[in-house]
Amino acid sequence: MYHFEFDDSFLEDLKKAIEIAKSAHEGQVDKAGKPYFEHVQTVSELASEIILGWNEEYDDFLYQAKIVGYLHDVVEDTSHTIDDLWKFQVPTDCILAIETLTKSKGQDYNDYLSKVKLDKLATVVKIADLTHNSDLSRLDNVTPADLVQHDKYIKAIKFLTDFTCAKCGKSYPLRHQGEKATRINEILCKPCLEQYEIDYDEYEDWLKREI
Repeated sequence: MYHFEFDDSFLEDLKKAIEIAKSAHEGQVDKAGKPYFEHVQTVSELASEIILGWNEEYDDFLYQAKIVGYLHDVVEDTSHTIDDLWKFQVPTDCILAIETLTKSKGQDYNDYLSKVKLDKLATVVKIADLTHNSDLSRLDNVTPADLVQHDKYIKAIKFLTDFTCAKCGKSYPLRHQGEKATRINEILCKPCLEQYEIDYDEYEDWLKREI
């Protein structure tokens, strides 16, 4: 299995994320009655396990996922805003993923998941979040409503776990997804995204020459 090497800049960003999460979620409890910070901590760990399981080098992506895991609910469930995260100097890609993960009031759940799926970083963290939330062993008493919610979470995980490349039409597991969607919100596999960016840059250069 690939081994992740921690560096000083990562440790500082991670420490900051942990401190923000602890402060923001202080006094909150999850559905099981446990401190809410334990949930975000678990999500951070699960997101790391998902990426490490791909057995490839994902240093930057992995450290971003750990940070987003801690902060994924901080805007939706606390008084903090996206602007606050900029002020805290949270890494840019992490803030963008957190913004994607923040569900708006009244937003259709399927539309929300489709938005999350466009962002690979947000997708990994959301799968980790759903995995923890679907763990019925956390609850002392499982109600019919809990079972309905569990089924909803499992279906969401399945939806997010793989994708079909909009360019080559092939289906792949999440690890093969490019880390950015296209400018028209298409999801591409890594090779197709790389070629897309080359073609787009060449097109922009051509436009400049035409102008």
